Amino acid sequence: MRNWMGSGRLMGGAAAAAMALACGGDSGGNDPPPDDPVVVARTTIGSGNGQTGLPGDLLPEPLRVVITKASEPQAGVVVTWATPDGGLLAPPTSNTDADGIAGTIWELGPDPGTQTATATVAGATGSPVSFTATAEDDTPPPPPASATIQVLGPDGGNRFSPATVTIEAGQTVAWVWPSTAQNHNVLPDGTQPTSSGAPADGPKEYRFTFTTAGTYAFHCGVHGGPDGVGMSGTVVVQP
Repeated sequence: MRNWMGSGRLMGGAAAAAMALACGGDSGGNDPPPDDPVVVARTTIGSGNGQTGLPGDLLPEPLRVVITKASEPQAGVVVTWATPDGGLLAPPTSNTDADGIAGTIWELGPDPGTQTATATVAGATGSPVSFTATAEDDTPPPPPASATIQVLGPDGGNRFSPATVTIEAGQTVAWVWPSTAQNHNVLPDGTQPTSSGAPADGPKEYRFTFTTAGTYAFHCGVHGGPDGVGMSGTVVVQP
């Protein structure tokens, strides 16, 4: 009887161990390791990040990412490229080569400032990868002013100072609203200078280049009027 019971206990222990193995229990650390993730990142050299150009320019260097798995390059992986700033990425999708690298060419959008682009790989760690570029403002600076007229008031008495300036044809006059100026504009008595727009508070600046000799009267549409009424002034343009 003792031998039968002992044998039963041994058989029961062996069966329990077998069931534990079958059910995924403790197998002595022999579970298969988890699958390595696919990783996407900018290439270490020549990624194309941080370039500078003018709005609408084709950047000289392509954008490039590298795809790896367990530190090994992955070929044939689809990369989707996008930019929210009105530019173009060509091609918009590309496949990685034998070195795990995919790229595209970036044409900047129309607005100056910092622009962004992304490279997306479905299910990959590190996706999306971001790139930035700077579109420099190519607007030419305004011509230098040969004469400056202060647009004053109310503390300055709602007046132009000086009321009359003399320049040569081809030169520019700047009307400058200081921060204390309120509700002023510049209107021509005739055809020049052109209107500075709706009445505005300072600080503000308006410039006009006179190309033809003559005498040109102007006034504030709120505090003056044509023919020297109230807040008004004159630009004398010599040949």
